[in-house]
Amino acid sequence: ILSALTGNVFKATLVGVMLTALVQSSTAVTVLSVGFVNAGLLKFTQAIGIIYGANIGTTVTAQLMALSFRFKLTDIAMPIIGVGFAITYFARKEGAKNIGNAMMGFGLLFLGLKTLNSGAPFMQNSETIRFFFSNYASIPAVGILLGVVVTAMVHSSSATVALVMVLGATGIIDFHTAIYLTLGDNIGTCITAQLASLQGNIYVRRTAWAHTLYNVIGVALLMFFVPQAAIVVEKITAL
Repeated sequence: ILSALTGNVFKATLVGVMLTALVQSSTAVTVLSVGFVNAGLLKFTQAIGIIYGANIGTTVTAQLMALSFRFKLTDIAMPIIGVGFAITYFARKEGAKNIGNAMMGFGLLFLGLKTLNSGAPFMQNSETIRFFFSNYASIPAVGILLGVVVTAMVHSSSATVALVMVLGATGIIDFHTAIYLTLGDNIGTCITAQLASLQGNIYVRRTAWAHTLYNVIGVALLMFFVPQAAIVVEKITAL
């Protein structure tokens, strides 16, 4: 099945997009790809395609979080978790149980955003936090480095993107600073694949480094065009 679905880079990329959109974690898909290469189930080029797709698929999580802010889905997080739990607990068919688990997953995602958002008043009232983000995080190099460090610590770019969204929604950071932090997220998320490759063979290490170089080069290219990218995004969201 893996050979058929990842026969070339384009197929593998599409698989990476779909898998990451389903499991809501590019880190999980990347680590799985590294493991499959180590086990000889995937070739180096196939794994690269999946990882490229994972970088696209992970944006689905960010879009879901943005929708939850826009339509106040965070307010119904607990009911979604409750319904999902009830379906999982009482259902007899495996398919129904999976639906219940998926509902609980989405509910927990929205609950996490609600928890983050509950700390917004504290951050807004903190002069230290406001001073740091307005005077330091707005510097491109510092903003990117901050995104790298935080994402490497929590091993989840989606979590740090959610935090950036909350900071932006509360007015603590501007749009350009949010972009710099998000660019750093893309580099910080590579640390998990690097850790997973430490005990692997040469192809595993190559896969991890291909992932890292892909993200680093992408960030290096885009950081010089942040104002232009901001304009494009503003036009897209204005539609």
